[in-house]
Amino acid sequence: MFNSIYADTDAGSSAFGGTKTVTYDLGLLQLWWANAACSGKKAVVVLQDFEGFAPTVVDDFIRIVGGYCDAVPIVLVLGLATSYECVHQSLTKASISMLNVERFNLQRSKQCIDTAIHRLFVQGRAPLCFGAEAYKSLLDQFLLYNFSIAGFVKKLKYAAMDFFYAQPLSVLASMLTPNAAVSACSVRLNSDQLELIRMQRSVQRFLERRATENGGNAYVRQALSDDDFFQDTVLLQMARALVMYRRSYCLGIDAVVEIQSMAPEAMQKPVRTLHYYGVGQQFDDCTHWKTLLAVVRRMKTSEMTLLLQKLCRLVDEAADVDWDLVADGTHIHELIQGAAELLANPDGSAVPDVLDNSEPKKRTRTRTRTRTEMEHRPFLLFDKGASDAQLNALEKCCEAVEAMLRACLISYHDVALNEVFYYRHSFLLDTAFSAQPRAAVQMALGKSHYYVSCDCCAVTDADDHGSDDEDQRITPTMHDTSIAYRLHQECGRLINLYDWHASFSSVVERESQRTAPSQGEIQARFMRAVEEMRFLGFIKSTQRKTDHVVRLTWGM
Repeated sequence: MFNSIYADTDAGSSAFGGTKTVTYDLGLLQLWWANAACSGKKAVVVLQDFEGFAPTVVDDFIRIVGGYCDAVPIVLVLGLATSYECVHQSLTKASISMLNVERFNLQRSKQCIDTAIHRLFVQGRAPLCFGAEAYKSLLDQFLLYNFSIAGFVKKLKYAAMDFFYAQPLSVLASMLTPNAAVSACSVRLNSDQLELIRMQRSVQRFLERRATENGGNAYVRQALSDDDFFQDTVLLQMARALVMYRRSYCLGIDAVVEIQSMAPEAMQKPVRTLHYYGVGQQFDDCTHWKTLLAVVRRMKTSEMTLLLQKLCRLVDEAADVDWDLVADGTHIHELIQGAAELLANPDGSAVPDVLDNSEPKKRTRTRTRTRTEMEHRPFLLFDKGASDAQLNALEKCCEAVEAMLRACLISYHDVALNEVFYYRHSFLLDTAFSAQPRAAVQMALGKSHYYVSCDCCAVTDADDHGSDDEDQRITPTMHDTSIAYRLHQECGRLINLYDWHASFSSVVERESQRTAPSQGEIQARFMRAVEEMRFLGFIKSTQRKTDHVVRLTWGM
């Protein structure tokens, strides 16, 4: 289609020298839009950085586009980083009158990252997850540098590329589907791949646990000897256990979010931090665990009832989870439902309605509470009008919520095949995306002949007495800055400029036996080398001694 359009425009588009140029204008877009049958659709034009464009250019563009709106419906999206008044200050009234302006706000970068992490890693929609070190590298690149979502996506893509190219067992990713189901592997694995799977430590622990069950020895023996049985049965069971673990983990994170919503804002953590606690270690070992338990134990009866209702809704959404495969066999649905029923009917009779004006049931007996009891049961300070049965039911509910969180938020290291589906190459991500300019500059100055492909500066076989001698050897053919850098490495914290210049002159004077450089030329070259090292951050001036400079870098 485009070829036919280009052929119509090539006749009058020849330029100097016979070179043909195509005029990309809105008339060409109109012809393509009519031939492509794009009825009912709209062409979207995005100007990401509106403030970066010249106002006259945007103004002319809007006027030109306005003449084609009848043939090509165009939606113009202007990205503003400042305020809406910037549009009125930049554009003319004639251009603004042609726009049907609608304002909308995008999510902040942190909110976008939280949403992406929840969908990809917490909900497990992607087969590849990140281990503790790689996930920390992913977050640090985003939080400590520039809050760039594009950089975050680039790291994800790089990790996915490394996973599918460098991981020999990445073919197992076809077993995990986006709808959290498990299917057979798309290809038949050979004996070497199956043996590599058996060698994984998590798979060995899985088989060891099965060996303790009734008839487990025959199961393990067949799994180790029969490749078909291992791929068709054992591998599917481990993949299903992994999927169930991800569903239960998602339930645990969502439960923590619901608990946090009932706490003060200062005690709330974003999803990205909660997921870091989940993959970094056992969740009940992190510092936030005690905060969550304190929030639960301080809840009144009404607040606990509301929390249990939210947890019951979350558990109902995860009704397809096979709790026999995760959480050590703890059935979370029965646990939370039983706690909700106990709190609703603590003593076998209906609890008075909240809207009822009748007096609430007092405690049958009063006694002095000990300090230890108040520490373990802080809700006694807040729910003073509850009976002993209600207080006992409230305590049981706190224990049920704690047991649910412990059962759901277990470490991924305990799940089979975690070595395959949890990416751990943090060093590769750091070296690829975290620039180290100091090390690169020091390496370039210390071994300049590798960078400039200079044979005259390289160490010959006759002169080669080891790598240490090669690193310390200074030749007059080196670059002036490299010579100054090599000499400054031999000095201490304070460098005398006169001694440095004398050493530099003794090296440079050997450059040519016939025409030695003059002292003025040597001094100018030395001053330029010193200023370049000062610009690179290797030295700085000092007020203590005006004829000295301070050395700033060490090592390498």
